[in-house]
Amino acid sequence: MEEIRLTVENINAFLQKKIEAGNKPETIAEYRRILLALRKWLLPDTTLHKETLQQWKEYMQEEKVLAVRTINCRLTVINQFLNFAGERNWQVSCIRLEEVEKSVLSRGEYIRLLQAARQMNKEQIYFIMKTICVLGVSLREFPQVTVGFIKKGRGEITTGENVRKIVVPSGLQKELLAYCARNGIRQGPIFVAQRGGELHRVAVNTSMKQLCQSAGVKPEKATPSCLRGLYERTQQELQENISIILLQYYEKLLEADDVTAAWEGRDL
Repeated sequence: MEEIRLTVENINAFLQKKIEAGNKPETIAEYRRILLALRKWLLPDTTLHKETLQQWKEYMQEEKVLAVRTINCRLTVINQFLNFAGERNWQVSCIRLEEVEKSVLSRGEYIRLLQAARQMNKEQIYFIMKTICVLGVSLREFPQVTVGFIKKGRGEITTGENVRKIVVPSGLQKELLAYCARNGIRQGPIFVAQRGGELHRVAVNTSMKQLCQSAGVKPEKATPSCLRGLYERTQQELQENISIILLQYYEKLLEADDVTAAWEGRDL
């Protein structure tokens, strides 16, 4: 089977089997919510393919909204649905906590991936990785990274109800505009698949993993989600450093006030 239609009818048939197996109403309701969540994510197409669940798993990890336990719960339910549909070989493994800890990408490893891409003349994946790690965008948001967006140097990225303001650093801006000029990209999304469609997560993962041996980076760290994790940690460190600097400045300001107006220094 090449595809499975995740229709309401198929969902109801699966849930009916679970009811007959003696599952509680609250369990059935949770199964329904998870299946409908996957269906909503797939829209406008509601077709499952062999790699779909792996893509959803990576998407949920990359978004960093759900806890690992919640993601695993979702994966378990979809695995059961795939078994019901006769495609057990499409199932994926749940996330192990030790996997999360081991898949932290360091800045040094990120630099080595960039160097490997440059040495192997893989220009597109070089700039895809750099765009993710510098701007913090997900692959799902890449269609919004357009020539106009980069030329302007700032803009908004919208994902569902979430809207983020992004400023493009001048260094990356110059590099991306030069990349566009070299490749004849005059408008629209900067990064597209070979045939002109949206970037495919599997293709990006494959391209990144091809760099691992040369870069000396473990394959499990060569993913878009690990790049975004590095971006988020970097932003957090910067915010902490800024907070310290602001506190130090504030303390100096208070000291200056005390020089001229401290209670202990008042005239008696």
